[in-house]
Amino acid sequence: MTSEHQTALLQEYDSCDTQVSRIDTLIWQTASVVFPITLAGFAYFGLSSSHAKEQFSVISAVAIGSITLLTTWYFLSRQWYAYQAIAFYRMREIESELGMWHYRYSLFMRHPKKERNSFIKTLNKKDEKRFQLLENQIGNFPRVGLRAAIATMTSIFILGWIGLLIREYILTF
Repeated sequence: MTSEHQTALLQEYDSCDTQVSRIDTLIWQTASVVFPITLAGFAYFGLSSSHAKEQFSVISAVAIGSITLLTTWYFLSRQWYAYQAIAFYRMREIESELGMWHYRYSLFMRHPKKERNSFIKTLNKKDEKRFQLLENQIGNFPRVGLRAAIATMTSIFILGWIGLLIREYILTF
């Protein structure tokens, strides 16, 4: 491999890494706007002691708006996550070409222990030793994925709004 080709791959790797970081920041910066708005709505309407029909109309409008905002954030974050996955895939390709290992290790550790052990058995001796050492060193790897975290947080907030609407309906009518 020529040094020009190696340099080009390293530049592409750096570009992918920058994209992954930028998207991660985008997902959580957007969440840092969406979630406080939702929490403020919960606090304001959850502490309300008046339960008139007009109040229920206002809460309904705010709840629908908040649920729409949360759902939009959820779908956008999934789209952004997909772009991250493409960048990670390309980074692993570049790592394979250049003999680098970081994201190949990360992908390996994302899988359950049983799958990792099966995968190790399919490798050549050199790579088998490398991954077995990693497996022995890390062992059980706690995995909470971005997609699962996003889905859980979005669901909790949407269920909270639905619960608040049900409560207000019962107390109003």
